[in-house]
Amino acid sequence: MEIRQMIQDVARAKNDLAGLVLDGVTPQRLKRCTSAVADLETGVAELLGTRWIPKTPPEIAGAIYCVKENLRRLQSEIDDALDVSVDPNIFERAQPDELFRVWMAMTFGRLLEHQLDALMNALALAAPKTEWTN
Repeated sequence: MEIRQMIQDVARAKNDLAGLVLDGVTPQRLKRCTSAVADLETGVAELLGTRWIPKTPPEIAGAIYCVKENLRRLQSEIDDALDVSVDPNIFERAQPDELFRVWMAMTFGRLLEHQLDALMNALALAAPKTEWTN
């Protein structure tokens, strides 16, 4: 994921959130959407504005494990939300805020994949070359 795409995702999320307000989504349901947009904005800001990649191979490996576990849990939640065998499913209910939150979860997944790529690159650079040969 490129920096441009991250910024576009934040802008789109804010725009779609404004659309939910116009669609008449109840304040309680809107609160969860607003929180998701704020979390996305914070996450992107931290990825772009802080030094978040550890320096040593063990620390990087630990971060990779955490990111992979977060990706696994997130994908499970997305799969559960999109399960069409549930009656009524998300598409039958067609609640704009539910669809928005699933889209937000997918966006967070792209951010986690970006983190994983960056960490894998960092691990390749930090680990001694002798550990990468057979």
